[in-house]
Amino acid sequence: MAYPDWIEKHRAKGTNISCIRGKYYLYEATSVWNKEKGRAQKKTGKYLGRITEDGLIPPRKQQEKTPAVVTTKEYGASSILCELGNEIHKRLKEKFPKEADTIFSLAVLRVIERCPYKRAAFLYEKTFLSETFGKLPLSGASISGFLRVLGQDREKIVGFMKEFTDGTEKILFDGTNIITKSGNLEINRLGYNSHRQYDPQINLLYAFSAEKKLPIYYRIVSGNIKDVTSFSQAVIESGISDMVVIADKGFGSEANFEMLEANGLKYIVPLRRNNGLFIRDKMQVGNRDAFDGYFMFNGRVIWYYSYEVDEKKLVVYLDNDLKNEEEKDYIRRIEANNEDYTHEGFLKKQYDFGTIIFRTNLDTDAEKLYCLYKSRGEIEQSFDFLKNLLELDIVYLQDKYAVEAWAFINHISLMLTFLVYNLLRSKNQLSKYSVSDFLFHLKYIHKVKVNNLWLTSEISGKTIKLLTSLDLHIT
Repeated sequence: MAYPDWIEKHRAKGTNISCIRGKYYLYEATSVWNKEKGRAQKKTGKYLGRITEDGLIPPRKQQEKTPAVVTTKEYGASSILCELGNEIHKRLKEKFPKEADTIFSLAVLRVIERCPYKRAAFLYEKTFLSETFGKLPLSGASISGFLRVLGQDREKIVGFMKEFTDGTEKILFDGTNIITKSGNLEINRLGYNSHRQYDPQINLLYAFSAEKKLPIYYRIVSGNIKDVTSFSQAVIESGISDMVVIADKGFGSEANFEMLEANGLKYIVPLRRNNGLFIRDKMQVGNRDAFDGYFMFNGRVIWYYSYEVDEKKLVVYLDNDLKNEEEKDYIRRIEANNEDYTHEGFLKKQYDFGTIIFRTNLDTDAEKLYCLYKSRGEIEQSFDFLKNLLELDIVYLQDKYAVEAWAFINHISLMLTFLVYNLLRSKNQLSKYSVSDFLFHLKYIHKVKVNNLWLTSEISGKTIKLLTSLDLHIT
């Protein structure tokens, strides 16, 4: 059968053309000897394509199965921190429209990975933050310049922090020391702290909202400046009206009290039990009628009485549970033949066990005073997070503005950490999970990109249990 030239030109040795319903197809063809018929017989082979006037259209080849292109990024911890910190990010956007995403991302990375700035770009690409916020200037050189510029705008930083206090709640102030290794840092000064360290350091003042259970303000001062001389300036800058300085027993020198009073600062300061202002006569009576009253605190009965000495207000508290624990501990040491613990010593201290003595200028009742002081544990928790969880207790930066930015980003990290801590506490999960446990579980939830489609990875049973207990959902 003769076909038009545009068809015939595709005919070649070993091929055959077939017309089916007016369409032309090309096949491989071979000749096979048929013994029965005693002649060669044509055998049609592989289909080669359809012939058209425009040319040969090859058959649809069966697509080879190629491995899917897979990208994996951390998702669980970063997405939950973004969710919990949504208000923080929103306020950052208002104060720092261009820098907010970088500030927030660096803060999240420091919480999740304790991330030093030199690894920020690498770790950012490994988390889903890079998909959420896109490309950010996180190279070493970019961050160095970024920190120096950001740290110069203390006014905006303070403006951001003011967004988290309405001026009506009690604000607790305290300070801590940060050891530094920066030889050229102007605010780096030899100082002394409770660990008997005389290394170059800076002082970090912190304000904590007793109501929100959240760190809301910080201020950096030189390492050789005592906390008390900086509190009044911090009060003016922060705009906080109802502020209380909370201190430890080592703070209670008469010089410090004079400075607090001179600066018009409210304070609660515990005194050592051997302080001359501690009057034990009501303890020695052995009759609770001598006390002013009692209240319950965390399931424990706290008795108290107050008095004044030379216009100094003092309040004494007695915790019988603590008293029993301290008495047993002392007697155990006597039984262990510890030469510093004797029967005579026990009798001398018997009215000190279980007590705490406050000196204060606050005009509030004893129970509120006690609860406010116990809130100091939240500030101590802040410093613990700052120095341990975030591993940021030594600063190597060489520029005071970079240190300011470092402290600001750490402050955001600390706020995020406390949001997690408060969530665990609100759901009664702190006895089961720490903040570190929370992060450990969640950072192993990934987003997996398969052929341009992001999918959430499988979640372990233990992590699902944690999420369920906190009413959290990973999508």
